[in-house]
Amino acid sequence: MNLAKRDALIEHVRGRGGTSAQVAVTLEQFFDGNGCEWCIAPYRSEDLVLADVRRVLIALRDHPDVHELRIELEQLEFDVFPDDEWPYASGAAVITTLMPDEVDALLLEAEVDPSGGPASNVDWLIDAPPIPEGHHYVGVWWADRHG
Repeated sequence: MNLAKRDALIEHVRGRGGTSAQVAVTLEQFFDGNGCEWCIAPYRSEDLVLADVRRVLIALRDHPDVHELRIELEQLEFDVFPDDEWPYASGAAVITTLMPDEVDALLLEAEVDPSGGPASNVDWLIDAPPIPEGHHYVGVWWADRHG
């Protein structure tokens, strides 16, 4: 785990209000230097590693019907993060023309729960990506328990 990148992410999220609200960050901000397997989708199958989740989310972001994808961080849970911890992500904000079931089909390998949406705004999420005309928000998330 790259602690300098983690600390830079934490500083950014704190500066954006992440101690009291959810903040959206890019895939690069969340995954670069991240070695914490339980920071996203913690109850996934043991053979589905963090790098697989990253790869699947990048492929979704690169899909022609997806305008943007950002990681939805939960409120920061520590004042001082232990060396083995990374900010926790409960899901991803997908700005797309796809319907939730279509997004889910593209994320089967990542073991997501059924996506939420579509929604026309994400006012509750700090730094949420803008929603262009003809697009909507689909919320992707993972269960609190596997099985």
